[in-house]
Amino acid sequence: MSIESIKQLDELIGVQQLLESRWEKLHDENPDGVCRYQLAIERERVTEGRCRFLLQLNRKRTTARRKPDGISSVVPVFDPSRFNFNKVDSREVLMEVQSGECTIAIMINNSPLTKNHFLIVPDRSRNMPQMIRKDSLEAVFKLFMLMEDHRYRMGFNSPGALASVNHLHYHFMLMCHKLYVEDAPLTALSEDLHLLENHPARAYCFLYNPTNEPPTPFTDRIFHLVTILLSQNIAHNLFVTWNGPGDTIRALIYTRLQPCENKQVSPFNVAFSELSGFVPLGDEADYDQLDECRLEQFFREAQGTRDRDGYRKLDQIVLDGLATPLLEGGER
Repeated sequence: MSIESIKQLDELIGVQQLLESRWEKLHDENPDGVCRYQLAIERERVTEGRCRFLLQLNRKRTTARRKPDGISSVVPVFDPSRFNFNKVDSREVLMEVQSGECTIAIMINNSPLTKNHFLIVPDRSRNMPQMIRKDSLEAVFKLFMLMEDHRYRMGFNSPGALASVNHLHYHFMLMCHKLYVEDAPLTALSEDLHLLENHPARAYCFLYNPTNEPPTPFTDRIFHLVTILLSQNIAHNLFVTWNGPGDTIRALIYTRLQPCENKQVSPFNVAFSELSGFVPLGDEADYDQLDECRLEQFFREAQGTRDRDGYRKLDQIVLDGLATPLLEGGER
């Protein structure tokens, strides 16, 4: 599929419909398509309990996807010899758009978890490692706001929190199931920052109402928090979703006191999707046996939330850091 000349993001009309039609065309091409497999959710169920996790059996995601890279550092250096998004089949690039100084490549995820699973790669040729940058976050969030269907979610996995490629990218996924994190109770930590706690996953949360403020202050707050986490070598996952009623956006930042290296494909990967309540599984026995109690245990282990003193210290570091303005270029 050829790519037309790069267009300005603000000038795009009907971007969701255009991306979906291109995704479906590429996904359905067989046997000469670019996807490693055609999405086949064999079974799905919702767990019993207060969180009602969505479990899906997607065995091809485990058996057919590219093996994730092992990334040992939370602040890695880009390695051009490893897999990166400059090496993909050109047909995987659905569109390129410009937002300010940032050029966004929108790609099909060739090992999809959901229908219309996109990868968003900012400034692909600059070879940036998998660490959130302020300009990229602003541009990708603007694209997220152009998606008319509020069932689209946006996600990011840092190194040490199950990132599989050390090349800056975000995920857009169409998730048709209501997720518990969308309207779970929050505790106010400060005027702007909230905490999701007493739930299977622990997360810092920023709220955004599009009718009350422009998007830049919201993405600035997310970026500020991420810089604090990176200064403390804290791996993290970002999940952006509309809340239950659909008038407010939640940005959830999940943290891990101990980073983990993504050594192999596992049906128990705990990344932004799983922590938010959407749990793809590659093993039928896991699909049949997992319940909310076991999932909660696994999430708490991944995040290290049993270390309450460690998280109390981190909360204070975050609050103190957010009270110190960022300088130009992301320094405090």
